[in-house]
This record gives sequence, C-alpha cells and structure tokens, in this order.
Amino acid sequence: MSLGDLYEPLQEHHADPYPFYERARQEEPLFFSPVMGAWVVTKMADVRRILRDGSRFSSANTLRPYSPFPPALLAELEKGFPNRGSYITMDGEEHRRRRAPAAAALTPERVDAIEPYILERASRLIDGFAKDGGVEFMAGYANRLPVDVIARLVGFAEQDATAFGDDSRAAAAVSMGHRFSSEEEQVACARAWVRFQRLIERYVVERRAAPRDDVISSYVAAFAPGDGPLSFEETAELVGLVLSIALPGHITTSALLGNGLLRLLSQPEQWRLLCERPDLAPNAAEEIARYDTPTHIFLRVSTADAEVGGRDFPAGTEFALCLASANRDEDAFERAETFDITRTPHANVVFGQGPHYCPGAGLARRQVEISLRLLAERLPGLRLVPDQRIEYRGTLDHRGPLALRLEW
Repeated sequence: MSLGDLYEPLQEHHADPYPFYERARQEEPLFFSPVMGAWVVTKMADVRRILRDGSRFSSANTLRPYSPFPPALLAELEKGFPNRGSYITMDGEEHRRRRAPAAAALTPERVDAIEPYILERASRLIDGFAKDGGVEFMAGYANRLPVDVIARLVGFAEQDATAFGDDSRAAAAVSMGHRFSSEEEQVACARAWVRFQRLIERYVVERRAAPRDDVISSYVAAFAPGDGPLSFEETAELVGLVLSIALPGHITTSALLGNGLLRLLSQPEQWRLLCERPDLAPNAAEEIARYDTPTHIFLRVSTADAEVGGRDFPAGTEFALCLASANRDEDAFERAETFDITRTPHANVVFGQGPHYCPGAGLARRQVEISLRLLAERLPGLRLVPDQRIEYRGTLDHRGPLALRLEW
C-alpha cells in the first residue's frame, strides 16, 4: 500500500503532520494522493526545482479545490465576479505584469516606511490586553495586526478593516482545500467571498474617480487607465488583482504568529532565551516559518513531459509541493526536527521560490519580528493556559491555530 492511500491532510494528518512527512521522506518521498488528486512532493530539492521552473511547471491549478464545489456554493459565487485577474494562477510575462504593482508596494523600502505603523499598531493591541492577565491570542492579536497592516498598505479605510479581515478569512476557504463541516458553512464562505469582492469593487470605483498613493490606485492606473465608467470585465480584473494581494497579505502572517507563540511557549527554554535576547527576534521569526510552515501545499501542473523524484511524468500531471515537509528535510537542514531560534537562517521555501516567490515575504517577516520582540519585552511571563486543546483551521493554505489562550 502506498503512503498516498494513508494520507489524510485535512483529517488524521492535520493537527500534527510532521511524523507522517518524516516517514514519507524516508520511505516514499513522492507519492500519489487520491484525496488531492496529485503527486505529493516532500523533498526540498524536488520542491525547489519545480518552484523555480515556471516554464515546465505551471501555477494554473494553484487555487483548484481538492473536491468539486456543490451547486449551492457555485450559485453563491456566481453572484460575484469571475476570477479573472488573479496573478497567482498565471505564468510568464502575464504573471510578471500583473504582479508588478503588488511587488512595487512591498519593496524593502516600502516595508521600512510602514514599520512605524506596525510598531504603533502592535503596541496598541498589546496595551489592550496587557493588564488583563490573559488573552485569546488569535482574536486579540494575531488575526488583527496583519489585517490592519495590509489594509492600510492596500488602501482600505480603517473602519473597513474588521469586515475586510473577517470576510477574507472566510473567503480563503473557498480558494483551496478546506475541511468544511457542512454545506451551510460552504455557502457562508462563498457569501463572504462575494462580500469581499464587493468591498474591493467599491474601492476600485472610488480610486478610479480619486486616485491615492496605494495599491488599489496603482492597479487601476496600470490596468484601467482613464476616467470613464469601468466595464464589467475591467472591474472583474481589478477585483481579482487586488484580492491577490489583500487576501494572502494577512492570512499567512496570522498563522505564523499563532504557530510561533504556540511553538515558543511549548518549549519554554526557547521563550526564555528570546526574552533574554530580543535581538534573536529575526532568527526566531525565520525558524518559526521553517519549523511550523503555515502554507503546507502549493499545487503545480506540468506543461511538458517532466522527471520528478526519479520518475517520468507526462504533461498535465498535477503535483502537490509539500513546503512543510521540505522545510524539515534532513538533507537540507542540520537537526531539521529541532526547533532552535539560534539557528543561522538558511534558505527555506516558506514563501515559495522562483517567479511566484511571495512579494509580501518581507512584510510578513517584519511583523513577526516586531511582535516577538514587543511581546518578549512587555510580557516575559507569557505561558500557555494549561490543558487547552489546540485546534487548527481546517485548511492547508494558512495552517494555524483557531484559538490560542495565553496567560501571564
């Protein structure tokens, strides 16, 4: 029996998939998963090669659901815009052209410029619960800071940030493999997707009339110049483009923060070390990303005959690149299964690699670094509430705790 017949990424192997991934790297580093309908790639060398080779391995299937959507969900999605502008599923020159405004907004210089806001917002959130002796960290911090930061950068008003965060988190479930509890939940997520699209549409129309220095205005100027009414096709494209940066711009960072605090406080000696040496925050952020990678799977499809893991595959073969496994590959990292915030940073694939490397990687890292440093300085007595059961979001594209109760 192949390991693929045992692999249940959203069920048995969701809460702690790492023992299974370790077994796979040793016994069957490339296996077919009927659940995902794709060959799962677990070794770093194979994952890197596929990510770098955008001409032979396309991202066209990146947002493909693992199972077909039911009619009720499709009916809700039809009330919004078709997915036309998302550069996440594009390749080559078209991908580069559509990604360019997002990349320009997320340069190191832009990240430096928004750092004072990150610091101010993070401090204010901590102020809000520092005297309480406890907090549900995801709701009180991890799900809020990244939303506020990306909303400001993209161009959403502060009063829309909460709706933006809530609806985009729910909408993310529609975009990739997700474990739904019921068809009602699926429909609710589809409605959130449409609301999120409509929110973006309102901003697109406003920026068409009155541009500002933000990502939305940049996309309007680049892809729908002029001052007349936008066509349906133009609006659909712009909504997709803005969604491509607004949604990924916070869900991964939220998961990183949740995974990071859970990991650090589960190994108190690492937390104490960070409190003693806040200068280790950048190292800690990178080690968290490597060790508890929030984005577990990237889908790719071959555009020509290709060799992967010593086997030949025809064009049209789908691959599920397991980033979480690659980042613990014993052939890529010494003591790969050891969490160590003093580890010298070494190239990992938490934010992908190659042409689709996440343009927001620097922004995500900066938020995690600032958060770790502030929390270590202000709440060194942080600890996990005993005996809590940690449940994870039922998805693979931003795997992090649903709730995380802390006390001090």
